[in-house]
Amino acid sequence: MTLLLDTQVALWWLVGSRRLGGTARKLLAESACVLSAASVWEVAIKHRLGKLPVDPALFRDRMIAAGAEMLTVSDAHAIETAALPRHHDDPFDRMLIAQARVERLRAVSADKAWRDYELDLAVI
Repeated sequence: MTLLLDTQVALWWLVGSRRLGGTARKLLAESACVLSAASVWEVAIKHRLGKLPVDPALFRDRMIAAGAEMLTVSDAHAIETAALPRHHDDPFDRMLIAQARVERLRAVSADKAWRDYELDLAVI
């Protein structure tokens, strides 16, 4: 099973946050993980606004070093966002959800709003 990590989950994984419980850590350790370019973009925007101290290039590089594969954003992903119901208005989350659906990946998020979408999901 390949996991697509929500940006928040990826950040928690990198910093060893206690918000990521033992079951979630085991899931990540035993699975192939994917990081979306949309997550790198989200980190870049929040870093630029001063809301996140993590440098986006360092975020990307550390995720790759930890074993994550990068997933680019495609036109199919963008088109899929239009098919999603409006349960969630965050454009980054909507892109990640669309990518998980198109690529048939298991999404991992702490955001309970993701439950309202039709996708393979692990809420941690």
